Amino acid sequence: MAVGLAVWSVDSRTAREQAEHVHRITATTVGAAERAPDARSGGVAESVAQAVWRFPEATPHAGLVEVRPQTPAGRPVTIWVDDTGRTVQVPPSAGERAFAAMTVGASAAALIALTAAGVVHLRLRTVEARSLSMWERDWKRVEPGWSGRLPTESGVDDD
Repeated sequence: MAVGLAVWSVDSRTAREQAEHVHRITATTVGAAERAPDARSGGVAESVAQAVWRFPEATPHAGLVEVRPQTPAGRPVTIWVDDTGRTVQVPPSAGERAFAAMTVGASAAALIALTAAGVVHLRLRTVEARSLSMWERDWKRVEPGWSGRLPTESGVDDD
């Protein structure tokens, strides 16, 4: 839990610091949506379109932005930019940050539990091996009398 809380704290602080330098603005597409060159074939195809925007104030910018498939030219789209007007990734939501913190916390807990189980397992194997060794030694001493066999002592009346 402590690891998850630490990750949440660091992610929240980073998000607050980034929020000061990341701005949500509206751009206008100047071309139709196309499949992104690096779109994965397994999921929903990501699309991009050429767009223009102004930030800060009257500074013009242009570039490829992510859009919904089949977005026509001239459509307004929401994008995120830094203080200079360059596009940036959408900041993670509080839910995404919480999920990341819980995942890291759960992973840390699982790692600690598996390590503890491994240590206990090794310790039990050591105790069992020692116990079996002592039992074997004691059985060699007791078994001849218990079974009625004569003990075999080396060097005494060997035929």
